[in-house]
Amino acid sequence: MALPSMEAFRSQSVKSVVYGALIVVCVVVFVFGFGSGMGGRASGKSMSLREECVVVVRGHCVTPRDYNGARRMFLRRMGGDPSQAQSMGINRVVVDGLIERELLISDASRLGLTVTEPELNDQLVAGIVRLSLPSDKESMAYSLRIEQGRFLENFRDPKTKQFDMKTYERAVKLFAGRSPADFRESQSRELLAAKMRDLIRAPVRVSEVEALEGYIAEKSSASLTYVNVSQKFAAKHAVSFTDAEVEKWAAEEANKKLIEAAVTSHKDGSVPKEKQVRHILVKVDPSATIEAKSLALGRLSEAAARIKRGEPFGEVAREMSEDPGSAPKGGAYGDEMLDKFVEPFKVAAKALKPGETTPGAVETQFGFHLIMRDDPSKAAEVEAALPKFVARDMFQKSKSLEAAKSLGDKIYAAMKAGKSAEDAVKETLATIKATPAPFAPLPVMPPPSGAAAGADAGSAAMGDAGAAVASVAPPYAAKVVTLENDPERPTVQSSSSFNRGGDPIPVLTGEAAVNVLSFAFSGKPGELYKELLRGEDGFVAVMLKERKAATKEEFEKERETYMQTLLASKQNEALSLYLRRLRETAKAEVKTNESYLKEPSRDAGAAPLSEEE
Repeated sequence: MALPSMEAFRSQSVKSVVYGALIVVCVVVFVFGFGSGMGGRASGKSMSLREECVVVVRGHCVTPRDYNGARRMFLRRMGGDPSQAQSMGINRVVVDGLIERELLISDASRLGLTVTEPELNDQLVAGIVRLSLPSDKESMAYSLRIEQGRFLENFRDPKTKQFDMKTYERAVKLFAGRSPADFRESQSRELLAAKMRDLIRAPVRVSEVEALEGYIAEKSSASLTYVNVSQKFAAKHAVSFTDAEVEKWAAEEANKKLIEAAVTSHKDGSVPKEKQVRHILVKVDPSATIEAKSLALGRLSEAAARIKRGEPFGEVAREMSEDPGSAPKGGAYGDEMLDKFVEPFKVAAKALKPGETTPGAVETQFGFHLIMRDDPSKAAEVEAALPKFVARDMFQKSKSLEAAKSLGDKIYAAMKAGKSAEDAVKETLATIKATPAPFAPLPVMPPPSGAAAGADAGSAAMGDAGAAVASVAPPYAAKVVTLENDPERPTVQSSSSFNRGGDPIPVLTGEAAVNVLSFAFSGKPGELYKELLRGEDGFVAVMLKERKAATKEEFEKERETYMQTLLASKQNEALSLYLRRLRETAKAEVKTNESYLKEPSRDAGAAPLSEEE
């Protein structure tokens, strides 16, 4: 930027000249206040044998002071939430960012890049603070508002609105826990690393042709029609077998080992223990319809009937409970957890004696629960019964997978023959001859007087006793789940409109999801995907419903913004690739003190935060 001429200064008012002089004085104080010797700081200091290092990168020691300063700045960007920091692996992020910074500085020195006093002064007077994140943490940088490794801090006097040394020193001490001299040294290194990043990004270009092709690929959309036949549905309605069939299957040598391994893994969760309760949960939203609640109560009644017929409570809980926290453990919770449960559950569980089960369903905001207290005297009996019921469960699952595949094949074949998806489903379900197993409907137990349903928590049975429930048990009548009313009955579904980065069918994952996305943007509307797909819990038939291609005219409206976004993305990709190669090359020259990765580090030497601050 060209300096103003003397004539320009002469034309200004006296007031402007005074302000100009004040700014010059501020800059002079700023430079001399921190001292000189910039070149020496930018080159860093070598490791001392007596000095503790968080990491050593090509001979340069990153000290705990530098580490803690960076970590403190990260925490401040997160709002000071230690739990969030821990979940984001902040210690690893800080160390990786510092490693990349030092590797870039090493390369910058090799190329002859330096940072001058005026460059650093201009940055800090403007309130620009730099903080190195690992190149693969672009989304984290965005969420923490650290754009291209920098953010803004206010170093200005509230009255004059000009840079103020005291304000600067106080702010640096607060957000970085550093002395002004230490902070200046770390920022000189950050700025040199930033220069190197800019040098790596600079050659990257995006042509208009490339941008147009990218825009059309990214902005084009599609939608799908699909039918999911779940294994759970097939197990309930399309599988029937006898005890003799299970025994024959279990006697096969290959299956014996599978059953034995499953029994071993089930023992700990299913065998009764002292001071332990179990529950089976069938989820239903408090705002659900009477029909939905009746069906949920019916499912729990089926579970109760199976237990009454002799199946171990824990094994039925494994199969039917919808509480993800306890179902794999046979629905079990220790008594020490009860006080954390929602009130209706807690009261009902505490009233049970060993071996007793609630006479009805206990309703909470999570749905309906059947609760039992373990009777340790039955441990041997349950353990002896496990092989039989584990074998039955494994056999049923294998048969239900076959049944789901068979139903899916029929639906797919009918659609391929030209029938609508709706007619294909209707025709296929008509082939099922299901007879629901009889059960005695469970009543709903009245909630305890003054009880509360509780608030949401980590487990479906747990919560904060703060939400009110009705004082009288609602008159839900348990309803058997039939082929016609089953909520998991295969139905024709349509995805919302999606682009190439979408996730149109949630039950498809991995290669199947990738293949369907490719099909959505290459097939013709009305075309059926080449085969039935394996989903998370069954099989899926997929048809392309609609595809809408983005146009050049639409691109022109967003051209400038889109090209800038695409350029930034490609530049970050180039930087990430460069740093990956750099780290691989320098692997033997990077030594990390693992203790700074495993446990939270205390901000040694950081200034305490006063109430005023």
